[in-house]
Amino acid sequence: MSSIELSVIIPAYNAGQTIGRCLDSLLQSVQQAPVEIVCVDDGSKDNTWEILQSYSKKYACLRIFHKENGGVGSARNVGLSQAAGNYIAWVDSDDYVTTDWYATIHGGLEKYNPDCLVFDYFYTRDNVDEPWHIALPEKVGLKAFVYEQSLERELKNFLWNQVIRAALLKKVKFNETYHMLEDYDVLTQVTPKFKKIIHINKCLYHYVQTESSLTHTVSSEVRWNNIDIVQRRYDYYKKIGLPISINDCAIHFCEYLYQSKCHEIKWAERSAIVRENLRLHQGEILRDKGVGKRVKIKAIFAIMGMDSLLRALLKLKNK
Repeated sequence: MSSIELSVIIPAYNAGQTIGRCLDSLLQSVQQAPVEIVCVDDGSKDNTWEILQSYSKKYACLRIFHKENGGVGSARNVGLSQAAGNYIAWVDSDDYVTTDWYATIHGGLEKYNPDCLVFDYFYTRDNVDEPWHIALPEKVGLKAFVYEQSLERELKNFLWNQVIRAALLKKVKFNETYHMLEDYDVLTQVTPKFKKIIHINKCLYHYVQTESSLTHTVSSEVRWNNIDIVQRRYDYYKKIGLPISINDCAIHFCEYLYQSKCHEIKWAERSAIVRENLRLHQGEILRDKGVGKRVKIKAIFAIMGMDSLLRALLKLKNK
């Protein structure tokens, strides 16, 4: 067992405006604790690397790495390969943690020795914090955890509000070709291995919402890839006997049909495949209480071949 209790991995790209706040919050929280901060600069074009170098000269617990740009999955793989702690935590470079982030996590790890510790957080926009609490007990069974995560309501598929045993996490890798749902894919691989899960009913992390993050556009190609990612989890969990809602699949099927651009390459061919998937799963989608009414309505229109009509109606409504 390592003398380092916790490795905090921060992938950073063009984070010159926020990385200082992120590091300051962590350094204030961990103080002299047996924690290392592993920050990977993914080929930033701004002053991110210079800021990291400045911090690393002052703080021995900060280990910094610079690499050519390869995407967030690539940066996370580097961080994971370099991490020496018994547990792994993640922080995004534009977010920051609370002062009691480490003390609270340490208390939970010491008391329960879990495979996964999940905590609540704040949605933070314009310096206004909105608490986000997850309706789970302190001790969570794997089946309940998996099902709640598949609903994508209170328990999201984020890595940064989960502290995971390194021995489990180091057995998986991030897919470096993905542009979205990297966390989702890794959690699909590692979550079934959890034998003890603990929930801390306390907001410990500031998930910062910016104008660019709220208005980020997603291409049809990425949406198509997302379908594959969520479908693989659904099929895998069903195969190994874990309870899972079809909610994620239904959402991403409908997102492809109703939010992708019809003129993009392969849209007609792929949309036909999506409609067929909706037809195959229509019974599950309509019966599953975890699937929202709006998604069910969109699915019904698509199954009936009337999704184009609903798209037009939704456009008129949003004008």
